[in-house]
Amino acid sequence: MTTERIVFTSEDFLILYKESGLDTVPLKRSTGPTLLSFAAEEYPEVAAPFSDNYWEGGVLHRLDRGTSGLVLVARKKSFFDKMIEEQRKGRFEKRYVAVTDERNDPLPPGFPHCPFEFTPSLISSSFRAYGVGRKEVRPVLSDGKVYYTKITGIEGKRVFVTLRSGFRHQIRAHLAWLSHPIDGDELYKGRYAERLMLESTGLSFLGFTYDIKPEI
Repeated sequence: MTTERIVFTSEDFLILYKESGLDTVPLKRSTGPTLLSFAAEEYPEVAAPFSDNYWEGGVLHRLDRGTSGLVLVARKKSFFDKMIEEQRKGRFEKRYVAVTDERNDPLPPGFPHCPFEFTPSLISSSFRAYGVGRKEVRPVLSDGKVYYTKITGIEGKRVFVTLRSGFRHQIRAHLAWLSHPIDGDELYKGRYAERLMLESTGLSFLGFTYDIKPEI
């Protein structure tokens, strides 16, 4: 892994930058290197089996294959366990930027009526898997576990959002629910782009904050 992709190091953790098109951890469909395997070449301790999902090593949150940006990875089991508890309590903040534009056609099948306009401060729902191979998700207005996507700013076609808990495709599905799918997001009917225009640009945890300038 190039040193440019290891953007911060400490005794307890690494902050890595994942490029679009690279899996964060090994998946059933993975056929090549992952962000974790690259990091483990220089820091083999991050591949230790820190949880029942042993193949994820010290990775504390995953980014979709198409999403780029910052990923926090534990080097020590004690730090990993502490951050799992911080996540459970909603004290691990992740910041993202997405590029999007308003959709002119109807929402894809399976989306409930959206109770929000485009500029709510907080989008909330449960989720369910949807479609062939359950590759997509849909918001569900139910009493199940609720996930929150906070919109913190809009600058032109850039939307800045913050998460404190995460579900697969959460930002992608929530913005599509508002009729603003992310550019390059084929699953949720976004406008054509060469890549998914979603980037993780900031992390805050245990009194520590790290941010980068968006590359999209």
